[in-house]
Amino acid sequence: MSAEVLAEIKEKFEGDWKVERSECFEDFLREVGVNFLIRKMASLAKPTSNVKVDLDEERITVAMNAGFMVKADTYKLGEEFETDHMGSKSKAVVNYEDGKLVQNNTPADEKIKPTKATREIVGDEMLLTMYIGDVVCKRYFKRLPPKQ
Repeated sequence: MSAEVLAEIKEKFEGDWKVERSECFEDFLREVGVNFLIRKMASLAKPTSNVKVDLDEERITVAMNAGFMVKADTYKLGEEFETDHMGSKSKAVVNYEDGKLVQNNTPADEKIKPTKATREIVGDEMLLTMYIGDVVCKRYFKRLPPKQ
């Protein structure tokens, strides 16, 4: 991966973000197989996300903290890694395409549908769009001020 691409990702995405609003999030969770109670809790939560780019190691870390659930993935662009979501293991690959971080997940359990997620900067927001089957979910994040 070129240093220029990672520097661009760092410039655009690095920092702390907070969910402002979502579209079809509960539908997405239902399709993924999340139980009713967790879907309701997740729908009410306003999680924060932290994106960190390590230029020396050429690694990107995306962490999500919803209070009741904390999850982080660290990866190199274009390299497969294992991820776990609500106890469901997947193989994932993230690429940088047209200014977007594009993640494709292939679940280990063949009964679970594959998912795709894209992160892009639209205006002053980070838009996370998640796809599973016919469901498209959008989550809009606002950048938080840097910690002092």
